[in-house]
Amino acid sequence: MKAKSLLLGFLVGGVAAGITTLLTAPASGRTTRKYLQENKDLLMSNVRILKDDLMDLKNSASQASMEGKAAISSLSSDLKHSIADWKNAIRPNKQELQKEMKKIEDTISELELSLNRQKTSQA
Repeated sequence: MKAKSLLLGFLVGGVAAGITTLLTAPASGRTTRKYLQENKDLLMSNVRILKDDLMDLKNSASQASMEGKAAISSLSSDLKHSIADWKNAIRPNKQELQKEMKKIEDTISELELSLNRQKTSQA
């Protein structure tokens, strides 16, 4: 849509320039017609070049979009595999840490009970 607007803008600008040239031309009719014919050909050539450039730009953007999607998909897959591998790698350590924490909690509970018994026996 933006490419059409840009192309339309160039076309309208060219027509406006041609009309302005026609109305303000100090030259004779024959000279003015020759000038307009030359400018029309130049304008049409520029429009063709612009159209080709816009098509190249569109194709490049489309190609970049497809490559970007593929790269993001690949990156996402790689990240998922890396996270799964990391989780598997830490699982034994995690379980060992949980066992150690359980032992520490049990020891603290035993100490609290022992301290409470000592307080009640001294009172």
